[in-house]
Amino acid sequence: MNLTTYPSAGEFLAAAEGPLMRDEARNGLILGIAGRVRDGRRYGEDPPTFLTVDDGGDFVAAAIRTPPHPLILHCEEGHLGALSAIVERLTTADPHLPGVNGEARPAATFAELWSRRVRAPAEIERRLRIYVLREVDPPAGISGRMRSAREEDVDLVAKWMRGFHAEAAPNDPPTDPRETVFRFMESGTLVVWDHGGPVSMAGSSRGSVHGAAVSAVYTPPENRGNGYASACVAALSQLLLDRGCAFCTLYTDLSNPTSNRIYQRIGYRPVAEATSYRFGPIGSRTG
Repeated sequence: MNLTTYPSAGEFLAAAEGPLMRDEARNGLILGIAGRVRDGRRYGEDPPTFLTVDDGGDFVAAAIRTPPHPLILHCEEGHLGALSAIVERLTTADPHLPGVNGEARPAATFAELWSRRVRAPAEIERRLRIYVLREVDPPAGISGRMRSAREEDVDLVAKWMRGFHAEAAPNDPPTDPRETVFRFMESGTLVVWDHGGPVSMAGSSRGSVHGAAVSAVYTPPENRGNGYASACVAALSQLLLDRGCAFCTLYTDLSNPTSNRIYQRIGYRPVAEATSYRFGPIGSRTG
């Protein structure tokens, strides 16, 4: 196994984009984050990590990290041995790695290897499912309409953004929800479902060459059960397709059967399962 690190996202993508594009929808997270860094997005003060592993010249694995966020991992089927090389590199280059996110089997293998190597506990944070949509089946009879989020919505939507992270990613809260909202509005797409005022939201700020990722889907508790999220995500997905995307993707939490059900009703189809792990302090694993 040969591990290569890259000083920039552009050089990483020059090496890894081709293989990852063979299943663009499943690999949209790693492609999208690397693409955003290449285009100038900064996620934190520390430099990002980009690496690949090849076996006899054949691409078999890739990983990126934008501190303070966890590692995003990809491993080709049948090549889990490549993960040992990544663990060995990161134990010296990034020993306080906070976690890993990837498709279920590679992520589980990496988490166990890391936990044994540095004696840090590895706990499952979320079990996820990746969905892809190529044609929208919009829900009928939902009152209201989709519109772009506007400046007068920022305070409300920032509150919802905090609520979204509290439910979907409690260990990764936004530093400044208003800044997150403005970033969506300036460089992506942020919409609300309006029924006598905003009642739900959804956004898209990350994509790959042919696709767009839907995220930040949130309806406050008092507005749930009316179909607003279904209608909002369906309308946003159609907008993204109309703009030229070949497909849309989204992640769902498998512990939330409602979201998994409603997305399938509007045309999203499961393509893979993923898991995110959170690592404890080095040397604190017992047993």
